[in-house]
Amino acid sequence: MSKRIILLLIFLVALTFYSAFNAYIPITDPVESNYALTAKEMVQSGDWLSPRIYGHYWFDKPIMIYWLIAASFKVFGITEFAARFPSAIFSAASVAFIYWFGNRLFNNIRVALLSAMVLATSLEFWILGRMIITDAVLFFYTSVSLATLYLGMIGKGHHFHMVAYAAAALAVLTKGPVGIVLPGMIIISYIIITRQWGLFKKLYLLPGILLFLLVAGPWYWVMFGLHGYDFINTFLGLHNYVRATVSEHPSDNVFYYYLVLFPISMLPWTGILFRYLKIVGNEMKSPHLLYLAIWPIIILVFYSLMATKYLTYVFPASFPAALLIGHTLGKMQTMHVRKNWWWLSIPTLLLIGIFVLSPKFLPIAANWSMLYLAAAVSSVLILWLQLKGNVYHMPKAVTIITIVMTLLLIQSGLVPVASTRSTKDIVDFLPPQGAIVGSYGDYTTSAVFYSGYTISRLVHEEQKEEQNAWSGKYTMPTAKISTFDANATSYPMSYILVKDKNQGEFIKETFSTNFYPIAHQNNTTLYKRQ
Repeated sequence: MSKRIILLLIFLVALTFYSAFNAYIPITDPVESNYALTAKEMVQSGDWLSPRIYGHYWFDKPIMIYWLIAASFKVFGITEFAARFPSAIFSAASVAFIYWFGNRLFNNIRVALLSAMVLATSLEFWILGRMIITDAVLFFYTSVSLATLYLGMIGKGHHFHMVAYAAAALAVLTKGPVGIVLPGMIIISYIIITRQWGLFKKLYLLPGILLFLLVAGPWYWVMFGLHGYDFINTFLGLHNYVRATVSEHPSDNVFYYYLVLFPISMLPWTGILFRYLKIVGNEMKSPHLLYLAIWPIIILVFYSLMATKYLTYVFPASFPAALLIGHTLGKMQTMHVRKNWWWLSIPTLLLIGIFVLSPKFLPIAANWSMLYLAAAVSSVLILWLQLKGNVYHMPKAVTIITIVMTLLLIQSGLVPVASTRSTKDIVDFLPPQGAIVGSYGDYTTSAVFYSGYTISRLVHEEQKEEQNAWSGKYTMPTAKISTFDANATSYPMSYILVKDKNQGEFIKETFSTNFYPIAHQNNTTLYKRQ
C-alpha cells in the first residue's frame, strides 16, 4: 500500500471518529455559541471581512475560524454538524500530519503510526476535536509550522521553510500574535540550547518574513483601514495584552495549573510520557528528541507565565508529546519487558474508571449499560495483556478501547449534557417572528443563534455594570427592565428566558407578575407576557 493511501486512510478514519454524533450535539453556551453566531451573521450579512455578533463588529478573534465555520455553513447549511466540521477536519488533518512527520523524522512507520494513535485518542484531543472553538485549527497550523521549519533546518529541503512561514501566518489569522511568537520562541530556544548558531542562517528569515506578511498581512491591514484603532485596541489590547497581564479567572492563576492539567489531557498515554521523562537523560544526544522535548517545555513555561489560564492554552504541546510517546512505545515493543507496560495499563484502567464514574456526575438520566459492559470487557483485556498476553499489542488495544468507550460516552452522555448547556429546545416555543425576547440573569447566546431574535439582557435602572479590564469582552445587547416591560405592551407577544439558577431572583421582581411560564427545557424556563 502506498504512503499516500495510508495517509488518506488515517485521515478518513480520524475524520469519521471526530465527526461521529456531531449532528446531534447542540451548540452550547457560553463559548461555542459566540463562534457559531458570528459565523452565521457573516453568512447572513455577506460581510466576510469584519466579524460581527449581535449585529455589531466584534474583534475577539482573527478571521480564520469564522471563515471556516461560515464556509461550512454555506456547504452543509446552518447546522450543528456544519459548525463542528472545521474542528473535526483539522483534528483529522493533525493526526494524518503527525504520522507523516513522525515517519519523516524517525524513518520508522511503526513509530509514526503509534504517534498518530496516541494523538488521536488523547483525552483533550478528542474532546476539542468536536468543539466549536479555535484550538483544533491553531493546533494544526502551529504543528505544521514547527515541524516543517525543523525539517528545513536539518536540510530536508528549502521548500519546508516556506511551508513553515505560511503555516505560521495562518496561525496568526487563527489566534493572533501567538501564532508566530510561540514558534519563534521554540526555534530560538532550540538554537541557544544546542549552540548551533549556524542554524540562524538556515531560517531564511527575509523570504520567510515576506511570505508571512503576504499571507497574514492583508486581512489585518484591511481591518485597520476599516476600523482604525478600535480594532487595534480591542483585538491587540483587550484580547491579547490584557489576557496576558490580567487574570480573567484569578483562582486559576497558579504556577502548577498546567503541570497538573497537561498530564491529565494526555490520558491514557500519560504514563508513557512519564516513563520518557524517566529515561530522558539518555535520549538528549538525539537532536530530534531534544527538539521534541524543548517544544512542549517552552509552551508550558510560556503559558504558565501568562496571567489568564485556560484548559486549552497548552493544547499544542500535545503534538510533540505524542511523538515522544510514540517513540517510547516503539522502543518498548522491541524490548519485550512486561513490567514496563504497567506505565500504559495503569493509566488506561484509570481512564476506564473515569468513564465508569462519569455518569454519577452528569446531570442526566441515561442507559449506561453498554458503557459499563465495554468498561468491564476492556479492563479484562488490559489486565490479560499485561499479565499473560502479548504486550506488543497493548497500544492497539488501548486505542480501540479508547475509541469505543469515547463514542459510547458521547452518545449516552455528551449529547444530553450539551443539551443542558444549550437553549436549542426551549426557543422552539418562540414564534417564528413578531415578538420581543429578553434574557434575565445568565445570557444565552445559543438562544440568539437558534431563534434568530435579537435578545436583550435585562438589567435594572440603577444597575451599573462592573468595570474592569475584561468589561469590553461582553458585547451582548442590554435593556432596562422598565423599558423592556413598557415595550412589551406594544407587541402582541413578549417573552423572557430565565435559567433555573436565576429563578429565585426573577420571581422577586415586580414585573415578573406580568409573565407566566409556558415551557421548561434543559435548565431554562420560557415566560410569556400575559
